[in-house]
Amino acid sequence: MGMRDLVRTLAAARYVQVARRDIRPQSPAELARRLDPKFVVTPTIRLLSDIAVRAFHQPDQRDVVSCPPRTGKSRLLAIWLIIWALMEDPDSENVLVSYSDELAQAHSREARQLINEHADFLGYRLSPDKTAVGRWRVEGRKGGLLATGINSGVTGFGVSGILVIDDPVKDAAEADSKAHRRRVLNEYRSTLATRVHPGASTLLVMTRWSESDLAGELLAQEPDVWRHTNIPAVAEAGVPDALGRRPGVPMVSALGFTAEHFAAARRTSGERTWYALYQGVPSAPEGGLVKREWLEAWRLRVAPVRPVLTVVGVDPSDSGEGDSCGLVAVSLTADGVVALIADESAPMTSDAWARAAVELAVEVGASEIAVEAFAARETYTRVVREALGRAKVDRPIRVSGWPPKGRARVGDAVARSSALLQALEVGTCRLAGYFPEFEQKAVTWQAGQHQPDSLAALVVGHDVLVHAVGRGWSISSPGAGVLGGAPDPFAAARGAGSVTGMDDWMRRKVAG
Repeated sequence: MGMRDLVRTLAAARYVQVARRDIRPQSPAELARRLDPKFVVTPTIRLLSDIAVRAFHQPDQRDVVSCPPRTGKSRLLAIWLIIWALMEDPDSENVLVSYSDELAQAHSREARQLINEHADFLGYRLSPDKTAVGRWRVEGRKGGLLATGINSGVTGFGVSGILVIDDPVKDAAEADSKAHRRRVLNEYRSTLATRVHPGASTLLVMTRWSESDLAGELLAQEPDVWRHTNIPAVAEAGVPDALGRRPGVPMVSALGFTAEHFAAARRTSGERTWYALYQGVPSAPEGGLVKREWLEAWRLRVAPVRPVLTVVGVDPSDSGEGDSCGLVAVSLTADGVVALIADESAPMTSDAWARAAVELAVEVGASEIAVEAFAARETYTRVVREALGRAKVDRPIRVSGWPPKGRARVGDAVARSSALLQALEVGTCRLAGYFPEFEQKAVTWQAGQHQPDSLAALVVGHDVLVHAVGRGWSISSPGAGVLGGAPDPFAAARGAGSVTGMDDWMRRKVAG
């Protein structure tokens, strides 16, 4: 090779190097990989990075993210996202909130250091007159960052770009404090949310220690606003997995954690910590009313092929403003097993859930739509009948209110669910396939909490099928609450079935 050819080759290599340098990273993950050779982009990081890009570029996004510790999520979303966002728009004002000033400022300090090291590549520098560790701006532009603790406030700083809330709760002890949870929620609603400008987005990243934590409250109160992404350490039936893995498949770890490492972590940490930290599933220490092992032990691979009867159960949304409606389909097998075959529960208005109930009944071949009707029996059943009439279904589908007229309302939600809970435990009610959202809500339901709407709908469907084939039962006692002057020993069973006095039972008329 001659000198001229060598010069041309070096010039071409230099051109390629400059061209590569000038290509703008399209995501925080790409930027991190470009500037930090040790940063590993796993499938989890790639997904979180895509969520961050959408949150920054699309207006008014609201996202909740939960994934295991030591995955790189905080470095990506609390550091590289901020650096990348200012590269995209040096005028964007961003806020980073953590459970303490120290943690938020540690992230801010690292972001500042990276910006100073790579200012030429990034295309911006820090303003020399705005150099506080937790509060700084871009030189000559309006954009910058405020990094603060959840209870320290954001006075004088708005969010035109993105609000990142990274770990607003320190640990399980804080999460278990009802007062602390209320403070965090109030701080978000009264302070943080009011600083987010129209078009700006919010990204909440947290460990789900409690069903009623900040994420849980936002998802429950504004289900049509917030999007939830969960990435468990190990894919498991009943646990939502945004990566769509088969049960048992562990996540790809940048640090080399394997299925064996995760199994050891589970043994060491205990079930509550495992599900909160590693699986993204909140549960109280005492455990839920529905046990995960019940669902696994009796699960059916597919829906029954020739069911005796199929019913659609509905726990209606009653505000008319799109709150959550429980909507499930259940089939009865020839062996007397009730199988959940579909769950279409979602936030819906009354017109929407009635239409959805009819569509589901047609799809699964149901012969009855049973609507929980404690509050407005005539209204609910009328709405469904009208939807059924508009659909012009070519076969009869019965519409009923539950419980049937004449049957008294039984206690609270736990009492009404007792027959279903027993059926799930012993296998006379089973899930046909996998229902991640239903299962997550079911296994985290605690006494005293609002019953998940999908589970309430299953209570309805299960009860209708059990009674439809004459499996209801009656208990008769000698007196109306007393036996020989003593308390009626069957009084505790009242409401679980039909309880009558012995005198009435003896005087009953027998047909034929």
